[in-house]
Amino acid sequence: MGTKIKRYAILTPFDKPEVVAGIAALQKLDVQIVGTKSGALVVRELPVPQYDEWDIRNILGPDDSDLEELGEDSPSDNAPAVAAFLSRLTKYGVVLIDVDLGEDTGFEAGISGVVRARRFIGGESGDEIGAGLLLNSLDPVIERIVLGEKTADDYGAVHSLDVTPAEIVKKAREAQASRASEKPTKQHFWNRKPSQSPEPDSPEPGTEDPQG
Repeated sequence: MGTKIKRYAILTPFDKPEVVAGIAALQKLDVQIVGTKSGALVVRELPVPQYDEWDIRNILGPDDSDLEELGEDSPSDNAPAVAAFLSRLTKYGVVLIDVDLGEDTGFEAGISGVVRARRFIGGESGDEIGAGLLLNSLDPVIERIVLGEKTADDYGAVHSLDVTPAEIVKKAREAQASRASEKPTKQHFWNRKPSQSPEPDSPEPGTEDPQG
C-alpha cells in the first residue's frame, strides 16, 4: 500500500507569521506558519492511519479506535473550523487548500490524489477556487509546501506551540504600529473580490504598456 499524505494549508492576507502564530497559540492550535510573498500560510500535517496491504480498513476506512489514537478530535485537525476562525479576522477572508495525496508504488510510482481550494469569509465557506490556477498565481513556496516537495520547516516556519504569551503581546503591538505607518502601494491578491478568480502573471494596475 502506498503512503497516504494529508495536510491542509490556509493562506491568509497577513504578512507577519509571528502574529498569526500568536493568534493560533491563544486558540491552542497546533500549526506551523510560514511567511510567503502571498501572505502568511498556516500549515498542518494530518495523521493518517497505516495498515498492512491486505487489511480490510484499506477499503472501509479507519475505525473509531484508530481515529481516537491519531487525535482526530483535535481542533487543529479540523481544517474547515480553523479556516472559518481565521477568516473572521480579516475582511478579505482566507483560502483553505486541502491536500489528499498518495504515493503510489510499483510500475505506476508517483504522486496522485486531490488538491482542493475554497475561500472562507466571515466564518462561512465560500466559493471554490481552481487549485491549479490558484497555486500558479501565488508564491511558488506555497505550491512546494502543499505538494510536499518542501516542508514548512524548510522555510523557517513558526510553530504556534513555541510562542509564549509575552511574545504574543509584543508581536501584536509591533503589528499595530506597522499597520499605522504603512500605506498600500499596489493591488494585492487579497484585494480582489471573492468572485474574482486569480489570474497568473496578470499586470498590476497602472503597469500596462501605454504603447500596447
